Amino acid sequence: MKKYFMIFFYLLLSASTTNSYSYPKGCEAAGFGYSGNYLVINETGEQTFYLIQNKARKTIELQRYETRDIFMSPSLNAIINPSAWAAFASDLQDMYFQCFIREQHDVTPVSCHKVLDICQYPRVKFALSNMGNYWVSVNKPQSKVIKEAIAKGILLRW
Repeated sequence: MKKYFMIFFYLLLSASTTNSYSYPKGCEAAGFGYSGNYLVINETGEQTFYLIQNKARKTIELQRYETRDIFMSPSLNAIINPSAWAAFASDLQDMYFQCFIREQHDVTPVSCHKVLDICQYPRVKFALSNMGNYWVSVNKPQSKVIKEAIAKGILLRW
């Protein structure tokens, strides 16, 4: 009986600490979702800010996937090494991203849900010059990504 209690306690403890330990203060698991293998960000269409970590053991490439019939749209690609972080700013509702594993010269689609850890700063403030959809910082440690965002005039509030 004691053995089962210890296993239950370990599972409960590990489930309660999953993902949230790596989020910086004020960053919440909100404002995004998944549709099949795709990552879908910005549920509201308001200017917002996301931190994204590659939790896979291989390099991940994110590529915007356009769901609307638009003449021309920027690809917004990012390559993120294992355990590295990126920051993305968005003002378009329901932006889709497709994830790929990069190995040498091979690129294979993968479920974004399996390889990414994401959080949103729901109370972020942008200067007018910082509005839009763009990668703020890519493929760096979390602290460096946050410092670069602040240096660009993005106020990460909590």
